Amino acid sequence: MVSSNSNADRPVWRPPPWLGWWLLAGLMLALSWYVGTVQRDSLFAQLEVDGRQQLDLYVSHLAGQLDEYDYLPALLADEHRLHALLASPQDASLQDQANRFLAHVNTIAGSLDVYLMDAHGVTLAASNWQQALTFVGRNFGFRPYFIEAMQGRAGRYYALGTTSGRRGYYFSYPVGGGASPLGVVVVKIEIDTLENAWRSQDSELVVTDPDGVIFISTRPQWRYRALQPLRAEVIERIRASRRYPDAELTAVFGLQGKALASGVQILQGAGSDDAGYISLATDMPEAGWRVQLLMSQKVVNPQIWQSRLFAMSLMLLLAIAGWLFAQRSRRRHERELEKRQAMQEALDELEGRVSRRTLDLTEANRLLRQEIERHEQTRDELIQAAKLAALGQMSAGINHELNQPLAAMRTYADNARTYLARENLEQAAWNLQQISELTGRMAQISGQLKVFSRKSSGQRIRVSLRACLDGALRILRSRIEQADAELVTDLPPQDLFLLADMVQLEQVLVNLIGNACDVLVNQRHRRIEVSARARGPVVVLQVHDSGPGIPQQNLEKVFDPFFTTTENGLGLGLSISHTIAQRLGGSLTVGNASSGGAVFNLTLAAWPESAAAGG
Repeated sequence: MVSSNSNADRPVWRPPPWLGWWLLAGLMLALSWYVGTVQRDSLFAQLEVDGRQQLDLYVSHLAGQLDEYDYLPALLADEHRLHALLASPQDASLQDQANRFLAHVNTIAGSLDVYLMDAHGVTLAASNWQQALTFVGRNFGFRPYFIEAMQGRAGRYYALGTTSGRRGYYFSYPVGGGASPLGVVVVKIEIDTLENAWRSQDSELVVTDPDGVIFISTRPQWRYRALQPLRAEVIERIRASRRYPDAELTAVFGLQGKALASGVQILQGAGSDDAGYISLATDMPEAGWRVQLLMSQKVVNPQIWQSRLFAMSLMLLLAIAGWLFAQRSRRRHERELEKRQAMQEALDELEGRVSRRTLDLTEANRLLRQEIERHEQTRDELIQAAKLAALGQMSAGINHELNQPLAAMRTYADNARTYLARENLEQAAWNLQQISELTGRMAQISGQLKVFSRKSSGQRIRVSLRACLDGALRILRSRIEQADAELVTDLPPQDLFLLADMVQLEQVLVNLIGNACDVLVNQRHRRIEVSARARGPVVVLQVHDSGPGIPQQNLEKVFDPFFTTTENGLGLGLSISHTIAQRLGGSLTVGNASSGGAVFNLTLAAWPESAAAGG
C-alpha cells in the first residue's frame, strides 16, 4: 500500500515549452539549408550547361587559330632559298636572302617569328634578323619542337621564349634530307591573341600543359603557376626544359578540389575573400592542352542564400500562422464551452415554458418558410426578367434587317399561290425563286452575329481584300444606314490579295469604318470613302470621312488605349486596330485631308503574286 501511494504521488515529467521551440528552430534551419542545397545543385547544373557551350565555342576558336598556321612550316620547307642556305651556311648573300624572305613571310602571315635552324639547332636565318634580340646564331637544339622535326615529323610546342621572353606556340617542320633532315623551319605565333579572345566578368579561362602549368589565362597573375600543387620531380623537369624560365610554379588553388555528383569540380582560392570557382575542363589532344573554364561562385552564392532566407522566412511565417491558428482555436474552444454552459443554463430555465412557446415557434417557423418561398419566387422572377432582357437586346439588333425580307417573302408567297391557282407555273416559279434568294439574304443577316465569334488562327495567309471589305460592310450595314452616310468604295478592277489574317483584317475595317460613322453623326455632309491601291510589295487602304477631322494636338494620342472624344466610346477600337496592323507586319497611320476630314492609312504586305502583278 505504501509503495502504491508513493507511485501515485510521483510527479509526471513534462517537457519545458522552450524545448519545442528549439526543436522547431532546428528543423527550420535544416530545411532552409536543404532548400539552398537543392537551389545550388540546380544553379550549378545550369551553369554547367552554359559553361560547356562557352567552353566548346572557345576550344573551337582556339583550334581554328592554331590550324591557320599548321600548314605554314611544311610550305616553307620546300623553299629553295632555305635549302640553299642550309647547303652553304657561310654564304652571307644567301643568308641575307633567307632573312628577308622569312621577314616577308612573317609580315604576311601575322606570326610572331619565323626562323631556320641547321641540323645542330643553330639559327641560320630569322625574320627578326634586324632586331637587337635576334634569333640568328642562337642554338635552340634543346627545344622539343626541334627534336621532333629532326626525327622527320612535324612538331608543336608552347613555351616562354628564352631570348624574347614572350610566350609563344611553335610549329616546326623538317627541311630536306629525307630521313636525315638538313635543318628545321619554325613558325612562332603569339598567344596573347588567343587569350584576348575571351573576356567575361564572371568567369576565367585558363589553358594548362600536361603538367598542369597555366600558360594562357585571362587573369595575368595566374600565368606560369599551377592550378594545384606540383610534385618536386615535376617542377625539376619543367625547370630543366627551360619552358618557363624564372617561373614560380606555385599553386593557385588548394591541394584537392571538391567534386560534385555531376562531375563538376569546385576549386577554392587561397584568399579569404575568394568565393571559389566552378571548374569545367576539356582536352585538346593534338595541341597537348587542357582548357578549363572557371566560373565564379559569386554568381550563385547570393541566389543560394536568398533561397535559404526565403525558405526560412516562409517557414517562420507558417510557424507564426500555425501559432496564431492554435491560439485562435483555443479561444474559440473556450468560447464554445462558455456558450454551452450558457445554453445549458438557458435550457434549464426555459424547461417549464417549452409547452407554451411551442405554438409560437411553430407559427414563426411557418411564417419564415412563407417568407423564404416568397424570396425564392422573387429571385426566380428577377432571373427570368434578366434572361428576357438579354434576349430582347440580342433580337433588337437584327429585327430591322429581318422585317423587310419577311414582308417581301409573304408577298411573293401570296403571288405564288395565286399563280398556281391560275396554273401560271412560270410566274409561280419566279416568285418562289425570289423567296429562295430572300432566305439566303436572311441567312447572311443572321450570320453577322457570328462574324466576331470566330477564333482567329493567328496565321498570315492569302486574303482577298474585296471579300474582307464586303464582310465588314455586311456587319456595318445597319450602322451606316443609321448614320445616314454615303459610302463610296474605290477598288481596282482586279482583286487585291494580302498576306494577313482575314478575321483580324475584318475587325480593323469594322473599327475604321464604324469610327467614321460615329464622327459623322452631327455633320451636314456624311460621306465615307474607302479606297485601296497596290504600291509595289504593299497594299495601302484609305478610309476618308467628311467629318471635322482630328485636332492637331490629338493626332499623336489617337492610338493610345482609352483615348476617346465621344461620350459612349471606350477608346479601344483604334488602339486595337493599330496593334493588329503591327502584328500583321504593317502599319496604321492617321492624318487630316486637305479637303477636310480624317484619313486613316492601313498599309499591309501584299501577297507575293499580287505584289508582282501590281509592280
